[in-house]
Amino acid sequence: MAKFFLYDESMTSAKAKITTKKLATMGDIVAPEKAFIYADGKDAPNTLHIMGGLLLAVGNSIFETIATTVTAADLDSGAAFEIGTDYCVYICDPTNGDETVDSDELFKISKSSTYPSGYTAANSRKIGGFHYGVVRRVNEHGNPVNSSGAERGSGWESCVYNGILPNSVWTVLHRPKCDPEGMCYIGGGLWGDIYLSSDDGADGLQSAYGENPITGTEGLDWYIANEKARRVGKRLPSYAEFCQAAFGSPEGTGANNTYAWSATGNKARAKCGSVKNAVSAVNIRDLVGNVWKWCDEFCLDPTTSAWGRKDVLGAGHGNAYITSDTALHSFLCGGDWNGGDDGGDRSVECRYHPWQIDWHFGVWCVCDSQ
Repeated sequence: MAKFFLYDESMTSAKAKITTKKLATMGDIVAPEKAFIYADGKDAPNTLHIMGGLLLAVGNSIFETIATTVTAADLDSGAAFEIGTDYCVYICDPTNGDETVDSDELFKISKSSTYPSGYTAANSRKIGGFHYGVVRRVNEHGNPVNSSGAERGSGWESCVYNGILPNSVWTVLHRPKCDPEGMCYIGGGLWGDIYLSSDDGADGLQSAYGENPITGTEGLDWYIANEKARRVGKRLPSYAEFCQAAFGSPEGTGANNTYAWSATGNKARAKCGSVKNAVSAVNIRDLVGNVWKWCDEFCLDPTTSAWGRKDVLGAGHGNAYITSDTALHSFLCGGDWNGGDDGGDRSVECRYHPWQIDWHFGVWCVCDSQ
């Protein structure tokens, strides 16, 4: 919709006049909704929509937008979106801040988290982003459906498609407190990682397609998982939050890995996102199967009663006043790589203590909205 303000020494242009109304609308971003970028989902899996009526400052210019659609044609590099990839959305000023030139804004999509190719930080601004991956088909209630639209009808488990994850779309006003890349919105102010946690190479965790989920193989226990999550602004989920995120994930089977990495013949973990159908109704991968996921809940073994201070928490970390050396149990959820139908969207394991290190135990993280 072109520039909102223009310089005109004669003041004959309406866009050059400073009015009370204009001053009242001035701000860093003025938007009709926080989620001013959105995706339609299955009917337009590769299309993103930007609302009209936004006032956005880009360098020395302020633009007022009209409703706009952007697609892979608006990529700054390449011709198609790539599975397992995060993209950023930028508004760009083609006039390079010249306040005497009227021009429409441009929108660019880029893998770059700084600015798109052909632009700079001075004439572009990141306003949001999204993840391109595997989406489960759901109805208006968020329940999984088959290709005919029947709720949990025949074949619903494999009714998924490649596209923009609608609930991964974030804006500078609608996003998690942490880095939004690799996350999607679950609801109720909660965001979750799209993939199981893997090592980010900086003593923290990441949500990344095609990486090995971090487990006890790398020395992970509950305490280490909790610390690594904190370093990237995330946390471990409660059991209720896990169930919300995992809902709609097909149950594991012992015979094959069609719906989850769960076949009894499996010998090890799989890379994050390896099983296409292992996706929940809110588009989170591998919450069923692959590795058990630590949750932020505990229970106490009710069969023991020898209360005392137990030195089980590791050197330099104090003692636990519990009924036995292994009485404190942590929740692990979702199943692992060879558990068959033990794995499901409500599966929970409550027999292991939080200092347990096991190659079957991994982690998945969440974050609250900003």
